[in-house]
Amino acid sequence: MSALQVVEILLLAGCLLLALWLVVLWLRRRALAAHEPVCPCAIQLPGSPRWRLGLLRMGAHHLDWFSVGGLTTSPAMSWAREGLEISTPAPESVSLPGLDAAVAVTLTRGDDHLVDLAVEPKIYPAVRSWLESAPPGHNANVT
Repeated sequence: MSALQVVEILLLAGCLLLALWLVVLWLRRRALAAHEPVCPCAIQLPGSPRWRLGLLRMGAHHLDWFSVGGLTTSPAMSWAREGLEISTPAPESVSLPGLDAAVAVTLTRGDDHLVDLAVEPKIYPAVRSWLESAPPGHNANVT
């Protein structure tokens, strides 16, 4: 086998692996969004200057964050809905690849600063209304 044939085989194998990776990511995204809304976002942990891109899923009782490149369908971070508070957006937008002019908000529980969250401006009202609405079955018998 010549060197050219080896290079062609390696390039073909690389292209096939890339195509397989993209199909797996697409299937994972479909599985994550099967029953609950999912939107692109980024998080910044307290004390870290780095933003991490991911997917935010608003479930009935939890706000879940998934890493963009992960393979698992379980969340990398999850916050219970009850007691979770969201700040108003910062006046300046955050410039992140994959998010158009994102707004940054802070998620807190009591006095604990949990994470900074960057979402697109059109997604922020959805997250805020999800957080401020009562979860299903919570205080259902209020008179």
